[in-house]
Amino acid sequence: MDFKILGTVRLSGPSGLVSLSRKQRALMAALLLHPNTTVSTDRLIAAVWDDPPRSALANIQTYVHQLRRGLEGSGLRLRTEGSGYVCEVPPGSLDLLVFEEGLRRARRDQAAGDLSAADREYAAAIALWRGAPAEDVPLGGVLAPRITELEERLAVARSEWIDVRLALGRDDLVGELRALVAAHPLRERLWEQLVVAMHQSGRRDEALEAFRRAREILVAELGIEPGPELRRLHAALLAGDAELDARPAMPAPFQRLCQLPADTADFVGREAEIAELLSLMRAATDRLSPPIVLVSGLPGVGKTTLAVRLAHLLRADYPDGQLFVRLGQDALGPREPGELLEVLLRSLGVDGAVIPAPIEERARLLRQRLADQAVLVVLDDAVEEAQLRHLLPGTARGAVLVTSRSWLPALEGAVRLALDPPDEKEALLLLERVAGADRIGMAPGAAEEILRACGRLPLAIRVVGARLATRPVWPVSEFATRLAGRGLDELVVGGLDVRATFEPSYAALPDPARRAFRLLGLAGLDSAAEWSIAALLGVPALEADAALETLVTRGMLTSTEVDGAGQPRYRLHDLLRVYARERAEAEESPRRRDEALTRHVLECLRRTRDGTRRIPIPLAPPYAREPETGPAPDVRAGAAWLAAERRTLMLALTSAAELGLAKTATELAHHFTGYLIMDRFLDDAEEVQKIVTSLGDERATRRARLLLASVYIERGDFLPAEELCGDLLAEFSRDGDTHGTAYALVARAAARHMTGSVDEALTDTYASIDLLEAHEDTAGLAYAWTWPVWIHAERGEYGRAAEIARARLAVTREEDHVVRGHLLRALGAALHQRGETAEAVVRYRESLVTAEANGDRVEAGKVLRRLGEALGALGRFDEAVETLTASRRLFVECGEMVGEALAGHSLGVVRLEQGDPDRALRHLHVALAGLSDGGSRVWRARTLRELGRAYALLGRHEESEGAWREALALFGDTVEAKEVAGLLGE
Repeated sequence: MDFKILGTVRLSGPSGLVSLSRKQRALMAALLLHPNTTVSTDRLIAAVWDDPPRSALANIQTYVHQLRRGLEGSGLRLRTEGSGYVCEVPPGSLDLLVFEEGLRRARRDQAAGDLSAADREYAAAIALWRGAPAEDVPLGGVLAPRITELEERLAVARSEWIDVRLALGRDDLVGELRALVAAHPLRERLWEQLVVAMHQSGRRDEALEAFRRAREILVAELGIEPGPELRRLHAALLAGDAELDARPAMPAPFQRLCQLPADTADFVGREAEIAELLSLMRAATDRLSPPIVLVSGLPGVGKTTLAVRLAHLLRADYPDGQLFVRLGQDALGPREPGELLEVLLRSLGVDGAVIPAPIEERARLLRQRLADQAVLVVLDDAVEEAQLRHLLPGTARGAVLVTSRSWLPALEGAVRLALDPPDEKEALLLLERVAGADRIGMAPGAAEEILRACGRLPLAIRVVGARLATRPVWPVSEFATRLAGRGLDELVVGGLDVRATFEPSYAALPDPARRAFRLLGLAGLDSAAEWSIAALLGVPALEADAALETLVTRGMLTSTEVDGAGQPRYRLHDLLRVYARERAEAEESPRRRDEALTRHVLECLRRTRDGTRRIPIPLAPPYAREPETGPAPDVRAGAAWLAAERRTLMLALTSAAELGLAKTATELAHHFTGYLIMDRFLDDAEEVQKIVTSLGDERATRRARLLLASVYIERGDFLPAEELCGDLLAEFSRDGDTHGTAYALVARAAARHMTGSVDEALTDTYASIDLLEAHEDTAGLAYAWTWPVWIHAERGEYGRAAEIARARLAVTREEDHVVRGHLLRALGAALHQRGETAEAVVRYRESLVTAEANGDRVEAGKVLRRLGEALGALGRFDEAVETLTASRRLFVECGEMVGEALAGHSLGVVRLEQGDPDRALRHLHVALAGLSDGGSRVWRARTLRELGRAYALLGRHEESEGAWREALALFGDTVEAKEVAGLLGE
């Protein structure tokens, strides 16, 4: 052996003993005490210095570098891993590892009954000890437990060797045992061996004296009488029992047994999880401690089923046996470690009469029975770490597989797998296995509804399948309907009850966590950030965080994601949310429920106000805001928060309506709609207006209808938007609401502009501007003034359009990025039409920077479309096509069909300018299909005009004339109509 740690530290290299400094020797000792295992840098520092200098980390790195050079060629390797180092030792070269392997062989021979071979192996292994581990090295206190552990192993090995020699009839053990009991007077096993050795040597009187001395010490030091085995020996001595003349009984051979429940016949899926767990259980063959793998997850997710399947797959890896014990709680709480230890010891053949009472002694006996045995211990449904620590084997050949609803964060050395519900395919397969594949296959829609109602929770799916299997003629669709209406009440069959599975976990929670769980269900939140919990509870953030941590560690919530706003999100399974709402309705009074939801709604409103400060206002009179203090809010940060909390805010709006909080709901809807329109959640924006309308408040309903007109415009439904604005204008005029009139006018102007009523649109725009100026509504004016730019450009008044755009840019604040971006795009369009295309490109690029900085993908798509058109006009066709393709891709990603069509139109125009009518034709046909009849007549007409040009270039004159005549009818009496008439020669 080249490396020694069991005594003084000695290292040998190719040139003989390696000379080490004191600190290098300490570092090497710390690594050799943990061979082939990562030792953290912090632990190494603590091992080398009791009071580390500031340069400790740098010094450690230097020592490692020096050791690598000094040990080069020795076979030993110091490898950096993570934040520590691994000392890789070649097989058979370190005395500690040779000792461990010799001990394993000795115990194997002993268990097989080959005592002579066991004697030789014990002798060789124990002879490797030359003193205390690393006795010549001053090590920090952090390594004291490791050294104590090794010395305890030596003491156990010596005791086992004595058993072997007593069984072989050796009579030279009295002196050795006298020395051992003098050194360890409280170890009863040594006294027992001394009594037997003295008796075998014919020294009965001395044996009786040894018993008397042992009793005296135990009573004086521990206050206890000798144990049953020592008392039995004493009685046999007094009686002259012949049994004592026989060789002492060896420990009973280890009983190889399998306690695993039967594997589940209809087990499905989980291939990835099984592969990962097998890898974890089989990793690190040179380890010094048993692998501990924890499978955690919410109740009913299939942890035990997976663990049993895995344990059966691992039987060949652990041939000495597989133990299985349930730790889960019942009505009296979690099972106690003492009870669990007794169960395991009895399983291993230990007579109940000799099982000691103290937990520590039971644990020590269990470790002794499992020592160096390849045993897999499955500990199912652990509740807390304290249950487990006494149940773990002490040697590396064993392994432990734990299942728990909790993450058990304080379980040292465990590697963890969080088990999620199966995917849709595996969930459906499980339902088919239990209920029958043919039956489920005949009702795929109902099966999908069932799986959705079950949240793909395996226990719930199994209950559903069992219920369907017991009633083979029951329509699957009927059960799906019942399940959707009755939830947990339907998820009971035989001994399986989903609600009952949840109850123990809920009951075991401390009060704050229980209330947080209930209120999450009450609010209907399947995913929440910490602020939501704090608002519901009405407590500071730290208290909410503590409740969340408890729920996560107990498996009632999952926390594996961070949203786009950087907030950790806490997710509640669908069925747990149903159960949580049940508990809220049962345990919270109506007043307390309303108070919690009201707090949450008000907090949603406060945060939404802040998040929308730099987002374009929706087209309705704005609410008064508190003056801004500090730096301007970041548009992207606000939009990211709103995106992350979109479902939360929708639920809060529903809650506000149900609570009768009309003003709060209306204001929340107003601010929220601005974001929803910007990020193209148009269906949500429409749903928001329906919620507000349901309040029955006339003013709130009118505001909702005004915002609905904006949704129609953004969808490209310009004619319905124009009609709705007309109705609203009549109502506002009747009530003398000039502020509402201003917004209805600007909305109608936008719709009219897109349907080709350019003159009427311009009239509406300037009328709205006059009213907004009278109300000193700067936010509304910022938006309204963009329309004259576009409309004047449509009328061919490019100079006027550019003049307005520049004037508005001069008075718009730098921090109003969104408004400036819109104005820059409009200015670019005016300049392009006026022939100042190079400057237009500059303005477009400025506008694009603003859109990208704000994270507004739809606006970026619009700017890219305009930029592509300008690049094409400059003859930079490749750049133009690339830019327009990027524009169309953004519109597709955002579901913006009108924008996608317009990008296609622009691609067609660029291909025409490039002289490629074939490809132009393809783009233009796609664009025309995307511009519905109810959408923009102007853009349909323009697309038809370009189609006519493409047909003409291809010599398809009849089709060309047809496209132009259709365009002429759509243009009406405009400048562009005259242009098309010229193409027709009219």
